[in-house]
Amino acid sequence: MAALLGADRLTAVAETGAGTGPVTRALLDAMPAEGRLWSFEIDPALAAGLRERFDDPRLTVVAESASEAPRIAREAGLDGFDGIVSAIPYTLLPRQTTLELLDAQRRALQPAAPLVLIQYRPEYIVPFLRRMFGRFERHFYPWNVPPGFLFRVRRAR
Repeated sequence: MAALLGADRLTAVAETGAGTGPVTRALLDAMPAEGRLWSFEIDPALAAGLRERFDDPRLTVVAESASEAPRIAREAGLDGFDGIVSAIPYTLLPRQTTLELLDAQRRALQPAAPLVLIQYRPEYIVPFLRRMFGRFERHFYPWNVPPGFLFRVRRAR
C-alpha cells in the first residue's frame, strides 16, 4: 500500500482504519524524514495500542472517525493530504456510511492526490469508487492473508 501510494515522495499522509499498525509501520518506513502521518483509528483500544507501539514524532494518532479527515487536515494547516491509505472494512458498514467515509477522504485530499484502499470483496467497493472518483486502478495482492485487492483512485483536479 505504501509503495502504490508513493509514500516515499509524500510529506502529509493520512491512514484510515489503522488497526494494529502494520500499514502504519510500512508508511513510516517509506516516508521521508520530513513527512508526517496522521493515523485514524476509531477504536480507542487500538488507537492506544498505536500510540504505545510507535515512538515516532512524525506520527499523530487520531482516535476519531475517518469522516473527520477534512477537519484534521485544516487544523494541521494543510490544504489537504497529499495521499491517503485506507484499510476500512467497508463491506461491514452500511452503504450510506461507506459513501460518507469515501466522500470525506476525497475532500481531505489535495487535487490529484491518491487514495489507496485494500478490500477483500472488490465487487462491493467498485460502484462506490466509480461514483466518487470515476476512474480507478485495481491490483490483486495475493501475498496478503487473506489475499486482497488494492485500489488506487485520485481526487479530481
